[in-house]
Formats: sequence, structure tokens, C-alpha cells
Amino acid sequence: MKRITTFAIAALVGVALAGCATVPTAEEEFQAAQSALSLHIQTLSGEDYGGREPGTEGGRKTQQYLVDALQSYGFQPGAVDSEGEPDWRQKVTLVRSVPDQATINFPSGRSIADADVMVRMSGSELSIKDSRITVFAPGAPAPPDGSQNGRVAVVFGDAFFSGDARSLSDAGFDAIIILFEDEAQFERAQGFYRDGRWVLEGDADAAVMPYVLVSPAGSRVFAGGLTQSLESMRSLATGRDNGEWQYRNPLSITASATIERAETANVIGKLPGKVRDSGAVLLLAHWDHLGICGPEGAVDRLCNGAVDNASGIGVMLETARRISKEGGLDRDLYVMGTTAEELGLVGAEVFASDPPFPLPTIVAAFNMDTVAIAPRGSAATVIGWGRTPLDKGISEVIASIGAKLDVKEEHQQFVRRQDGWALLSRDVPAVLVSSSFGDEAAFQAFLGGPYHRPNDEWSPDMELGGATDDIFLHIALLHHFGSVTEYQPGED
Repeated sequence: MKRITTFAIAALVGVALAGCATVPTAEEEFQAAQSALSLHIQTLSGEDYGGREPGTEGGRKTQQYLVDALQSYGFQPGAVDSEGEPDWRQKVTLVRSVPDQATINFPSGRSIADADVMVRMSGSELSIKDSRITVFAPGAPAPPDGSQNGRVAVVFGDAFFSGDARSLSDAGFDAIIILFEDEAQFERAQGFYRDGRWVLEGDADAAVMPYVLVSPAGSRVFAGGLTQSLESMRSLATGRDNGEWQYRNPLSITASATIERAETANVIGKLPGKVRDSGAVLLLAHWDHLGICGPEGAVDRLCNGAVDNASGIGVMLETARRISKEGGLDRDLYVMGTTAEELGLVGAEVFASDPPFPLPTIVAAFNMDTVAIAPRGSAATVIGWGRTPLDKGISEVIASIGAKLDVKEEHQQFVRRQDGWALLSRDVPAVLVSSSFGDEAAFQAFLGGPYHRPNDEWSPDMELGGATDDIFLHIALLHHFGSVTEYQPGED
């Protein structure tokens, strides 16, 4: 059977429903919305979309899917191009530094190079000359911020995974050298940096402390360069009161990397409101996922991202379609598929730092992320509860449709880990309202199972009940916050 890969088939479902002679019942509407949602997820998490990695053909195909969908619903372009003209896409340029050659040199003439050393860094060239050495024992406290210029920190392999190495980053070292004694540990650490990490071009905050990973064989050479063994180096550091041993003779590090660029975009559509200058409401969901993420040699290496976050995109699109079919809202409705969320909310940050319309005009923003988890009838929660003026209205809307609200403080740990944070941190009232947490066992099973793995795939019997509930909940939320008579900022 030919795989479904285009939005056109989803549109046919809507046309068929629209042609029915009788008014659909609530249950028929639910089933139709669930079918549309399932089709969105099946398509976007399919093999043809390649895991929706930004900068790839699958990523570009996903952007076009969003544009085609919103255009078919009657939306207008919601972004602007470099000339100030309307555009569906807000462009985002990513860069990454892919490690190449690296060498550590000692005054004695010893050196470590080739396969025995890898350097993670921000730019294309690194040159550290005559930097003195501080060896840290496991668990040693970090020196004061900015106090270690002209020195390199040396830690042992376990510190890479425990976070001890990261805690040294603010001390001002020229680099952090990690010595590995276990080959499997070294290879695992290399895996984090081998392909580099995409960051926003020109983002000064994306600069990283150089991490120098040294193989077990190279680590023995390193210790010899200090006229020590690995065991004696650790003992010397452990024996000091502050857990650090300072070595006077310097070393030098040179490294190169290949800089790669990728073009991606947020996709933004606008449904103009009926009341001029009454503000806007915003729906957003990230369209990106991880692409190829399984280990080499695995039968299935593609991370399809069905739940995370084809399901959020599906809920967003079906909500947008139904609102448009009703004739829209008093306020402008913007719908945005963000890019590069998995890289650290990059697309949402680009939107928030350079919005195509003024952020203060947004009276409410609703993010949708990882929603196809809980069954129908599950309670909704609010990520961002207590941080916006929306709480009262959300509570009233949920009660009015006979749904349940269950806000738990432990769920607020996710507030900084979702795209809404880029807006909320700039005082835009943005929340994530979702049924995903309504079945705690199912939620934890997803995080401990398919999350960011190749088996996050669409299936005909995947749980879509709670996600379909979320469609109708967000329609109700938009009716409330998109209405100038139902909601005016400052009144709640």
C-alpha cells in the first residue's frame, strides 16, 4: 500500500465531513478530530520526513506541510521577509563546529594527537599557548568565577558524566581536559561531540568552553608529560585540602574544526481578527525532531518523533482549522510551528527576540508539546501556572466544558524546557495546557521509553484520546481569550 505522505489526503477528510447533510454529533466531531490528528502524526512521523531534523530535506518538507495546511485553512503569511514583505517563514540560520584535528604539546617534546584527542569548541581554530595545569580530584569544589585565566583544568573521566567538569566552566580556564581510563567511556563521550552541536548563528551566548577529550592511551602519555602516572596525579590532587594540584610547567593545545551551516525556519500563519487593534492570541508547537539518532549498527536509527512532537503539531493544526472554519476570532490568531526546539528552544527564541508583530499585543499564547500520551477524559494541567494572568480564565473554561484541571507543582519543572518559556521570560502570558500529565504512569513510561528514541512512532492504535480532548479544550480557550467581550487583559 502506498504510504500517505501529503497533506492533500487530510484535506479530503475535511471536505468529506463538510459535505455531510446532517449536523455531526459531539461524538462524531470527536472521532473526526481524532482521525485528522492521527493522519497528521502518521504523515509527519513517516519515513519520508526523515525525523524532521532542521536543515535537512525532511525539515524543509515539514515546513512546506505547515504552509500548505495553514494556507488551505484560509490563513495568511504571519512572518515578514528581509524586505518587510509578508512571508510564511521566519528564517533561522544554524551553525555547528565539527571537531577535526587536535594536538596537545608539552615542553618536553611529548605530544598527543590524532585519534587520541578530540576537542569540542565553538569556532574553527583553537590555539592555547603555555597554559599552566590544575588537576582536580573527583568532587573538588570549583574555583571562583573568572579566577583561572592562563590555566587549563584537568579532570578524570567520571567528572564528564557527573557534571563536575561542567561546574568548572565559569572559573575562566583556557580549556577543560578530561582524561579517560576506560575506552568505552571515552568513546561514549566522543559520541556527544563528534558531529558538533547546532546553535544559532551569531549567538554569543552559544560559545562553549573548549573540552579536550583524551583517550586512555593518550591519558597515559599526558601523565607521563607531567612525570607522573594517572594514579599518582589523582592522589596528589586528592591529598590537597581543596582537592586540586597545580603543576607549574605549561602545555599548549591546537585544534581545528569544520564550520557547517544549516537554513531552517519558523512557519507562521495569521488569521486576521474581526475587531481591529484588539490584540492577538498565539498557538505554537515545535515541528522539529532529532533525525537519525539511533546507535550505529542498529536496525532502526530514525527518530520519528510521533509523540514528540508530531502530536503537538497535529493538535495545533486541527485547532486552527476548526477556528478558521467557524469564521475566526475577535482577535488575530497566529499559529506558529517553531524550529530547533530540540537544540534549546532556538526557534522560539528567534521569534521572541525579533517578532514579526509586537509581543505586547499577545494577550495569551498556548504551546503544544508531546500531547499524545493520556487517554480520553484525563485531567489537564497548566505548565506556567501562577506565572501569568491567564489562570482564572483557564480554570473557568475548563469547568465550562466539563473537563478536569489538576495542577501539580512537580510539573512546573518543565516550564523552562518548552518553547513557551521564550515568551514567558519576556513577560508574554504563555502557558502549556495539556492532558499529557493526566496519566502519570503513561507519562513516565513515555519518558523512560520511546522519548527521543527510534520507537517514538505512529501506530493505528496509539493513544490519542487525551490529545483529541486537547483540541476541543484549546478551541474553547481561544473562544475565551480571543474574544474582546469575554477577556480583556487586566480584568482577571
